[in-house]
Amino acid sequence: MSTDKPTPPDGFEQFESADLDGEVPTVELGPGDVLEGLVLDFTEGEGEYGPWYRLKIKDESRGVVRYFAKGEVKRAAAQDRIEVGDPIWVAMDTEETTLERDDGSTHDYHPTMVAFPGGS
Repeated sequence: MSTDKPTPPDGFEQFESADLDGEVPTVELGPGDVLEGLVLDFTEGEGEYGPWYRLKIKDESRGVVRYFAKGEVKRAAAQDRIEVGDPIWVAMDTEETTLERDDGSTHDYHPTMVAFPGGS
C-alpha cells in the first residue's frame, strides 16, 4: 500500500538518527570478566601486527559495547565463526598461563575464551 506521506502507526515512535557510534564504550576484560550477548557488528582490518577484529556486542549487563578480539575470540573470528546476529560468550580466565617464546623469554597472561550456543 502506498501513501503520499507515510506515518508510523499508533504506538510506534519514529527513530531519530544521531551519531551514537562515538558513545559506544570499548571494553577491556580483566581476569574473571564475562561478556555475553548478541553480536551487533563485526569489523576486521590489518594493522602493523597483523589482522585485528572488533565486535560490537549488546552485552546483557553493560549494554552495547565494543570489544577487540583477543585469544580464542581472535582465532574464532579468523576462522569465520563469529557472525552478526549470533549470541556469543567471552570470558577472561582467572588463572594465569605462561607462554614461552622462541627466544626463550616468557610471557604471563590470562587466556581469553569464547563459546557459542549449540552444545550438547
